[in-house]
Amino acid sequence: MERLVDGLADEVGVHAAVSWAHGVALVRHAAEHRLFASPVDLEGGPDAVRRGLEALAASHPTLDSLTDPQVVGLWREPISQAGWARAAQMWTHTPVSDVGHRIDGFRLGDVYQALSADARKSRALCQTPIWVAELLLDLSLEPTLDEVGADQARMIDPSCGTGHILMSAFHRVRTHVPRGRGPRATVPVERSLERALEAVHGVDLDPYAVVLARYRLLAATAGILKRPIASVPAGWPVQVAAADALLSTEEPLLQSGRYHAVVGNPPYITVRDPHLREQIRRAYPEVCSGRYSLALPFTVLMTRLARPAGTIAQLTANSFMKREFGKKFIEQYLPKLDLTWVIDTSGCAIPGHGTPTLIMVHNAQPPQGDTVITIRGNRGEPRMPEDPAQGLVWRAIEEAVHQRLALDRLRRGIEASSRPHAE
Repeated sequence: MERLVDGLADEVGVHAAVSWAHGVALVRHAAEHRLFASPVDLEGGPDAVRRGLEALAASHPTLDSLTDPQVVGLWREPISQAGWARAAQMWTHTPVSDVGHRIDGFRLGDVYQALSADARKSRALCQTPIWVAELLLDLSLEPTLDEVGADQARMIDPSCGTGHILMSAFHRVRTHVPRGRGPRATVPVERSLERALEAVHGVDLDPYAVVLARYRLLAATAGILKRPIASVPAGWPVQVAAADALLSTEEPLLQSGRYHAVVGNPPYITVRDPHLREQIRRAYPEVCSGRYSLALPFTVLMTRLARPAGTIAQLTANSFMKREFGKKFIEQYLPKLDLTWVIDTSGCAIPGHGTPTLIMVHNAQPPQGDTVITIRGNRGEPRMPEDPAQGLVWRAIEEAVHQRLALDRLRRGIEASSRPHAE
């Protein structure tokens, strides 16, 4: 894919090359799934790509930035018929849709990451694999749904990228069935979709990643309805915003104390720009020491976003455990958190994550006990697994987490059944 961008960049520059390469894929994805209200000619050259993006932008208010030249670079730099043909040929032979019956756009998100070196390096775009996202949600959103119900639950990913975690959360809310033996009301499909969109929120620095996340939520919704995107009611919320989550003071989605679950895979990079680095240091003085990793101020942000006792689950770099910049975080900030899980994932083969990681889960309240559940790394993978989701280390972590969660649910059920009932 980088070879395609390099070839197109000779003609239109790198930013527009990424935009043209991904724009062709996006229009093809929408056409393959019949998400346009009217047919789009995929062989119509560069103009057909632009007409496709215009049609998507007109299909729902939250997609209007697909025609913004500041967001979608192909509007600033026309491409030749030969350049378009090169991109079209690639997507003719490379699938843009996911395997399976759902229209989730995981490949579209991964493709953008693969195409844009700038997004990977400057904005630390690194998509969270679906199997990692699902475990993070098992530890955070699922207990929230059990406690407050799918109609009331609210979650956010403040570094959402193109929306991998958001898509998993969307389906988690949409299909949620309360546990227990009581009567289960049937939720109409339309209401299940609307409540899922109401529950899911995301913010990211990259405006194109944001509009792609919005498209994916709408595509999944329209696909389940078996209709074009234009048929999705404009009043149904699609709550993904482009903003600097760490520094924005005006974005409504970043209101403190709003969310039952805050879930993410925040960037691990250190900020090179000294002015920006000092801005963040002033905004998060409780954790920013030395050449800090952005993972630490994101932990503070995620805690601020949560409601009292809300759950924060993140896949994050473990560098703060081993380097001087993490001392302040460990000694002064971490003891104030109601830390519940620390899971060593440094031995896992997680695609795109060369930095050793851990999963950390805590509640937005002072410590409630003296127990933290830990899964410690013993040894790594004996060899690189063909399917990272089936790696021995990851499978052992999943099994341990699910066993403990099941045990905790059993204990809560026994405690609830043993309480005296009012007459």
